[in-house]
Amino acid sequence: MVPSEKQIFAQSVEALFVRALGPYLTRDGRQKLKAAGLNLSEPLRPHYGLEQWRLFLDVAAKDVFPGQPLEAAYLELGARYLKGFQQTSVGRASMQLVTHLGPKKTLERVPYNLRAGNNFNEVRVEELTQQDATLWVKDVLADNPFFACGFLAETLRASGAGSPEVKPIAFDGTAATYRLTWSQAKSQRPAGTLAPVRRLYG
Repeated sequence: MVPSEKQIFAQSVEALFVRALGPYLTRDGRQKLKAAGLNLSEPLRPHYGLEQWRLFLDVAAKDVFPGQPLEAAYLELGARYLKGFQQTSVGRASMQLVTHLGPKKTLERVPYNLRAGNNFNEVRVEELTQQDATLWVKDVLADNPFFACGFLAETLRASGAGSPEVKPIAFDGTAATYRLTWSQAKSQRPAGTLAPVRRLYG
């Protein structure tokens, strides 16, 4: 194995393709994933190549959201990835913390959280206020920037942000810069107040 190979760890594949999409993939979709290198009837490998992951996303977008524009399909895949991540052993611990950190502190942790799913990515928080931020992502993990839009928006929502919006403002085919905005959710506790840690989505 070449050490410099870009690898997506099994927990990321489990989050999206097992936890989030498992019940929705068609038989044809599963066969296409198998042909691309992901056999969901067998135990997951420890890691998969980035180009394989991109193929997996393309198959899933067309299989689970047939007829949808790719932008909308990838946006939903990103949101479902975060929801699936919350169901994994690693994700449960991470997302329990997010529930009482609030949007700003959660975004400060995104560079560490995103790197937990692969061996190569980087995120840089370029601007951050109480209700907006600008993030640079070294690799958006997809052929377009909207997969990352989906999981960033869902991350904000999980942190208590109201009406989160994430828009790509620059994309070079690999890296992207995003503008994130949100409103203060009515149910969010004041800073410095800890809510009881609870598990999201059951």
